[in-house]
Amino acid sequence: MTKKTKQKDKDKWEREHVQRVLDYHNKKYGTHIAIKGKTTKVYPHLEGQLNWDWVCYDTKIGDEIAVEVKRLTDEKLEVRHNTIGDVLEEIKNDLSNKLPGIFVLSISISPSNYYLPPRGQQNKQKFKDVLCEAIFQTAQTLKLEEERGLTPQIIRQLPFALPEFFFCALYKVSDEGSALYKSFGVTGFWPPRLNEHELTKFEELVSHANEQLGQATNAKQTILVIIEEGLRLTIPDTVGEALKRVNHASYSQINRIYYLSGQEVEEIPLPTP
Repeated sequence: MTKKTKQKDKDKWEREHVQRVLDYHNKKYGTHIAIKGKTTKVYPHLEGQLNWDWVCYDTKIGDEIAVEVKRLTDEKLEVRHNTIGDVLEEIKNDLSNKLPGIFVLSISISPSNYYLPPRGQQNKQKFKDVLCEAIFQTAQTLKLEEERGLTPQIIRQLPFALPEFFFCALYKVSDEGSALYKSFGVTGFWPPRLNEHELTKFEELVSHANEQLGQATNAKQTILVIIEEGLRLTIPDTVGEALKRVNHASYSQINRIYYLSGQEVEEIPLPTP
């Protein structure tokens, strides 16, 4: 995928989320705000300079509205998730067409102990080899629609510890064909946290958006859209509490903040200075 294509996909993704926020805002406040375009398309002279994401305007009264989009995620968790996903994809490819039927491999890990396999290519390969062997051997005796846990036999053969809440099982779907499907997730949830590290990161995110929106000198209103993405789960109340704990100067140029989680849109009240 080229850089230009990636940017196009990112713009399309952002536009869809911004439109959802505007639909919510228009319904709530009786306004008629629409997207005009990416800021650098509307104002080409801002290319390469600090600017915001989207220029919007009220179709009835003509007022301009500036919108900035920020992702709320945890990059470390994303990397760990992708690492596990890559290992499971390799196992699926290695075993498909070698199994007596169609099977589903289910793995769940507690988010509070979210690591697997431990760092290092050697540990990754060992985990893959052990899991492959456990799947292959179990598949030979598994009956149709039977599920069997693999955790004990995996643990016995690994030279390192698995996460405390680790579950792994194999389920036989059909006697016909030969394929392995994977189902990977987490058990439980990440509790919303406001430790000092996360609060600092959150303030940096808001402060940067504040600086960008501060450049929108023609805008009558500025909106920050925060999108919960990937594995960093939280709730609107947590974002609201975080705002109360950061410096007011970090969001002084922002008039409204909207938080998107899944299909839900919610406005986050700005604290009174």
